[in-house]
Amino acid sequence: MSEQKKNIGKRQAASSASRKRKNAASIIGVFLIVLIIFGVLGFCGYTAYNIAMSGDIFPGVRMGQCDLSGMDRAEARAALEKVYGSADIDAVIDIQVGDQLFTLSAAEAGLTYDIPASIDRAYAYGREGDLIYRARQYWSTARNPQQMELVTTLDRNVLDACVDEIAAAVEQPMAPSSYSYKDGVITLDKGQVGYSLDKEHLYSALDNKLRTADFTAMEAVRKESHPAALNALVIAASVNREVEQTTLDLKADPSGNTVRAGTQGINVTESALNAALSSANRHETVQCTLTDPDYTVDEYKALLFRDVLGQCTTDFNPGNKGRTTNVLLATDFCNGVILMPGDVFSYNDSVGPRTYERGFKDATVYVGNSAEDGVGGGICQVSSTIYYAALRADLKIVERYAHSRMVTYVPLGEDATVAWGSKDFKFENNTDFPMKVVTSHKTNNLTVKLYGTQMVENKEVKIETTQLSKTPFEVVYEVDETLAPGTESVKSNGYTGYKTESYRVVYIDGKEVSRTFENKSTYKKYDKVILHNPTAAPITPVGPAPSGGEEPGAVEPGVPIDPNWNNNNSGGSLSSGD
Repeated sequence: MSEQKKNIGKRQAASSASRKRKNAASIIGVFLIVLIIFGVLGFCGYTAYNIAMSGDIFPGVRMGQCDLSGMDRAEARAALEKVYGSADIDAVIDIQVGDQLFTLSAAEAGLTYDIPASIDRAYAYGREGDLIYRARQYWSTARNPQQMELVTTLDRNVLDACVDEIAAAVEQPMAPSSYSYKDGVITLDKGQVGYSLDKEHLYSALDNKLRTADFTAMEAVRKESHPAALNALVIAASVNREVEQTTLDLKADPSGNTVRAGTQGINVTESALNAALSSANRHETVQCTLTDPDYTVDEYKALLFRDVLGQCTTDFNPGNKGRTTNVLLATDFCNGVILMPGDVFSYNDSVGPRTYERGFKDATVYVGNSAEDGVGGGICQVSSTIYYAALRADLKIVERYAHSRMVTYVPLGEDATVAWGSKDFKFENNTDFPMKVVTSHKTNNLTVKLYGTQMVENKEVKIETTQLSKTPFEVVYEVDETLAPGTESVKSNGYTGYKTESYRVVYIDGKEVSRTFENKSTYKKYDKVILHNPTAAPITPVGPAPSGGEEPGAVEPGVPIDPNWNNNNSGGSLSSGD
């Protein structure tokens, strides 16, 4: 029990000692705080006493161009009057705006300095406010000089007028860039840079500089607005244009009687434009290169369809009514077709489908080895007649097929067969002028004339055709007991087979200038078939065709075909077939 009491006593003693230590620390802390407060108050009192007792301006106080540190009123007055006491202020402020220089005279601005009031302001620095504020100002100024404004007066009207004068001299509106074209000349306007002056900023800066006697040069804030730069590539693209030649306006007038005037070509180079754009001048002109159309409207009309480039006349048998109807109908469909340079004439497109509804009749057509009636038979004579004329016109042949067997209305190698949906005859107008297909017909012939403009004088085109081979037809007899005994009848005429090669030969002034391959044509041999009833008569042996059994115009192998065949001697006509 006694041991427990001893432990309790020890704890109580330790607690009492701890409290004593805490109380002592608290007393020391309070003492230190009080000491600091008294120190600050003492410092401030000391400073305030020095300020109150001293008649001098604080160290580090500047006013205008004068350092008034530590001066009394009399000394400060003398310093200020020396610099600012004169009635006329000779100082000027240089104001730079861009590349222009302006000046403002302090005297003109009505600048005057109130020296007594300025001294009062300088002397009052650090002597106002509570002790702590005064002390802070005192020691702050000692480390960092304080620049103070003199008490001044300014003529506000003069300052405003100066700012307005500068603004009027430097401000200008921005003018956009542009270009125009007229009569071969491009006029460039590069535009004008716009300038605007921040008048409020300039006024405030001048006011501050005058009040602080800061007469150093200054630069005014000027804003610039630039027009969009002209682009040589864009200008060239908008001005340049190819020359458009005078031509027929078939869109407006399909009849070919309206001529559209050409348009002058314009060309300007980017280098020429860039040279003008890089000059210092705002306005520049650039000359363009102009190209006139080759022909005026009147000149073009005089040349239009002036010459017959090629022509051909072929005969037909008017007694063959169906075939004649087809030939004349196809002839009329081709009449008046106009081809511009580069256009392609299509016989099938021009004639159209051969149908009864369109007026075509049945006539003999060749199918394989046989001849039979078919709608539109005979119209290949028209395509062949046009082909013959196109060759003499020296036109480009795009598509052409030879007949399966020879025809007699044009020479070998100068025919052109057609079939709707499979075979066409086409040629291109490879001349520099429009062409017109003009067709006409009489009782027993048709004529094709290709009108255009022949620019080469004394030009003549001939077709030279050489026979490569010849296969005579044979006479074949077939029994037909429906015939009277001992009689016979011709079922089909015979056709000799040929292979030919044709060349186009061009002459100018009678001199050969070109010789080009035109075509190779193959005409099959078809035997002559005779029907007979041999009951009462012997059969004539099968053999080669007798002399005189060949069709007109045949020639021996290896011998050139007569080049003197012309459109007045078409070689006869067919009474059947195409």
